[in-house]
Amino acid sequence: MAKLKALKQKAVVKILESNGFLKTKSGKHFTFKKKLTGGRVLTTWVPHHTEVSVLVIGYIIKQSEKPREEFE
Repeated sequence: MAKLKALKQKAVVKILESNGFLKTKSGKHFTFKKKLTGGRVLTTWVPHHTEVSVLVIGYIIKQSEKPREEFE
């Protein structure tokens, strides 16, 4: 398994949007939501930084339930 690296904010947003997440609001962070069957909603956020740190990418992977490989 490859080691995670920091990614550009635009790349993280593109990954989320290509997986059906919609930007719902923007404050200190961009908030993204995805409605699943059964009424469950996944929510994650992306900070307003040029680059997203490895730590934050780890949280996004967990919250979005996306495979780690999509962010490598």
